[in-house]
Amino acid sequence: MYTTREKMRQRLGSEERLEVLLADEQGVEIEGRLDGAVADAEAEIDEALAPFYPFPLTGTVPATVARWTADLALAALAEDRPAGGGGNLARRAERARTEIEEVRRGLRTIPDLTRKNPIGSATEPDKTFTRGEDAPDEGAGTMDTW
Repeated sequence: MYTTREKMRQRLGSEERLEVLLADEQGVEIEGRLDGAVADAEAEIDEALAPFYPFPLTGTVPATVARWTADLALAALAEDRPAGGGGNLARRAERARTEIEEVRRGLRTIPDLTRKNPIGSATEPDKTFTRGEDAPDEGAGTMDTW
């Protein structure tokens, strides 16, 4: 797991708030609710970042990834509540998704993880456009090396 119940409790500020998100209408905790929300959050992160980083992660999980996972899972739990009220959690999840997209685009890195294809690298040489040997000075040019 990329996050733990304790880390999620810390993100919320109290165990009571977490218990409310995990409980049914009678206040009884629904078994597997936490694990399901975390698994969904992990899958979202894995799907987004696997082409760029070694996801799914094994071993030590960077704090950034643990925070994203907790925020996405908590927002999903709040969203499922009949009373709703997860505005702040929804904003945190949106921020996590924005940061994940920035990682995908190469605008942000994940500390302690090495990107599969470093930003700016390519798997083949750059294509070059030339005017071509036979093109007149005023011609449209060619793509000789394309």
